[in-house]
Amino acid sequence: MRHAAFAVALGACLPLSAAAEPLFFSSVTSNDIDYILTDDPDALACLVDRGDGRREMPDKRGGPLMAEGVHLFDARYLDGAMVPIWAHPRLGDRDAALATVTPLAHAIGKLPGFMRAKLDHVVLLDGDESAFAEDRGRFFVVYAENLARRIASHDLEETVFHESVHATLDQPHAASEAWRAAQQADGGFLTGYGAENPDGEDLAETLLIAYAALRHPERLPAALTERLRRQVPHRLAFIENLLTRLDRPAAMRDRAAVCG
Repeated sequence: MRHAAFAVALGACLPLSAAAEPLFFSSVTSNDIDYILTDDPDALACLVDRGDGRREMPDKRGGPLMAEGVHLFDARYLDGAMVPIWAHPRLGDRDAALATVTPLAHAIGKLPGFMRAKLDHVVLLDGDESAFAEDRGRFFVVYAENLARRIASHDLEETVFHESVHATLDQPHAASEAWRAAQQADGGFLTGYGAENPDGEDLAETLLIAYAALRHPERLPAALTERLRRQVPHRLAFIENLLTRLDRPAAMRDRAAVCG
């Protein structure tokens, strides 16, 4: 069920001044709010082992782009989506790789279906670097040690959501005239990270908290919801319209039919 339309409330929710402080000093995931819960519905049906292969494994630390012996898994979902997850051989043997791939696949299973359907693949590397995404290639990259820390802090689902916005929605929405007009009309930002990177991060930062406000309003403090409506009403209306068009319930298939 959708929350009361933000678009309807625009006339009564005046934006703050352009100098308004962000609601969150850093990123929207760097707080104690659990926007996506561990026990939220999860569409993962199974992980299929595809053996080893040669794949592009982009790494912000540098090094060769191509890697041999990459552990290949297909995450299959009850709504019919399939997301390949490629685990670097430096993670260890197949069992070690699978142990890290599994929570990642479950987090993808909690995404809105339209985002999951547009993901081309996910790259899993060793190390403790922060995740990043490639919008044109429709994929994102995560690092195993960083992933483990985010599981411990209950931030894995939010991180996967954030990077999936980059991978599936930045093109074409982050640079669209409608989104930029909404930014200008609002003036303020939700997070310091979005304010510092309005072209590259504001959509992903705003969409996560807006999704929670629209789909799970009970998870946000009432005072925070009110600040959202005052700070970014035009961006909330943009996102609500986007979700109305794209986030349609999908028919779930039988697990045996999906996994064979």
